Amino acid sequence: MAMEISSNYSAYESIYAVQKTETEKVKSQESGSRKSNNEEYLKSLQKQVPYMKLRIGSAVNAKNDGQVDVLDINPKLLEKMQKDPKAAKEYGQRIKDVENAHKFVDSYLKSTGSTVTVVCSHAYLDENGNYCNFTVSVHKDTLNEKLRKEAEENAKKQIEKTRESLKKKAEELEQKIEEKEQETSVEEMIDKKLADSEDGFIYLDDKEMQQVILKTKEENAKKEAGTYLDVQV
Repeated sequence: MAMEISSNYSAYESIYAVQKTETEKVKSQESGSRKSNNEEYLKSLQKQVPYMKLRIGSAVNAKNDGQVDVLDINPKLLEKMQKDPKAAKEYGQRIKDVENAHKFVDSYLKSTGSTVTVVCSHAYLDENGNYCNFTVSVHKDTLNEKLRKEAEENAKKQIEKTRESLKKKAEELEQKIEEKEQETSVEEMIDKKLADSEDGFIYLDDKEMQQVILKTKEENAKKEAGTYLDVQV
């Protein structure tokens, strides 16, 4: 008798396992079917609100992913809209209202020249059609940017002006040094040659002679200028 009970119990377990598998299979198929129906239905809704990007979702997306004007709709709400024409009309209008609200805000910011820029915007309708939104925006301070840009340009101009002034002073200093060297180079050259000469004679090459001639001309010009000034006085 015990063997018979065991056999019946085993048979029951086997039947239960088959039924459970079939039930899960049916649920999976129904879930897949609902998902497929929701996706197709969402496509029809998307055509009615081209300004928004519609998606299926179970919560508001709070990620700063750089996407704007995105609306996630709860899958249960989509199922309700497909089953109930009244719900389809009511929540279909709600989706259009969401689109109009987003368009209004975007147009307002653009028309007023607002410095606020929306960089991320996600909206969500839950299974009861309730709306919530996650938005990330930045405030661009154009006045400070303008002042900062002007300050940078002025700084660049001042730096360039300073460089030119330093360059000019360096050139003037170099010229003075060269003039000073020319004033003393002939005398130094002659003194050195006399010091190195054993018989008292000095020898000049063409370059050295040209320096002496130039020095002589400069000295004569100074004397003539002085004489002229004396006569005028």
